[in-house]
Amino acid sequence: MAVNNGIRLLVFSPLDSVEITGGPPVSPGRLNSTLPPESECAQMRKTATALMMTALLSVLSASFFAAPASAAICKSRTSGFPGKWGPVSKECSYTSPASGWDGKLRITWNVQASTNQYACVAARMSKAKNPDKWQSLGCGTLGTGEIKWPKNTASMVEVRVRSGNAHVANVDYSI
Repeated sequence: MAVNNGIRLLVFSPLDSVEITGGPPVSPGRLNSTLPPESECAQMRKTATALMMTALLSVLSASFFAAPASAAICKSRTSGFPGKWGPVSKECSYTSPASGWDGKLRITWNVQASTNQYACVAARMSKAKNPDKWQSLGCGTLGTGEIKWPKNTASMVEVRVRSGNAHVANVDYSI
């Protein structure tokens, strides 16, 4: 930042944009005479670039490390009947990144707390034509499983439940 004749200039990298506040109107020729020396501009550009890179790396690193279970992208619920698959839940969608993706989407599920429900859960990526085969996420009272999910793909997650005891099983799931 440079101050000259009541004019405050802020120089930003990489375009050397200038903000002028206060002072008398300034012609473009006079504006250039108030800029700091070239070496000071270069240092400001380096500092601004370093700050932008730090912020960018913070955002990117947060997306590569596992988030806590409470930070689910989507949560939903579906039910299943004794010995029979219940209706398919299509409440959650997901878009996988174009690169750095391992090809699997993790789904966590559990039956309602304080019940004696037992469920088997299956999921797949929804497709208009030729849907994928159902992939088991396991049976019991809770679990975590993975389904195939190609990189750079946007689709709905389909989840279904089958009760393993004599009554309906209600399952909460999240991606």
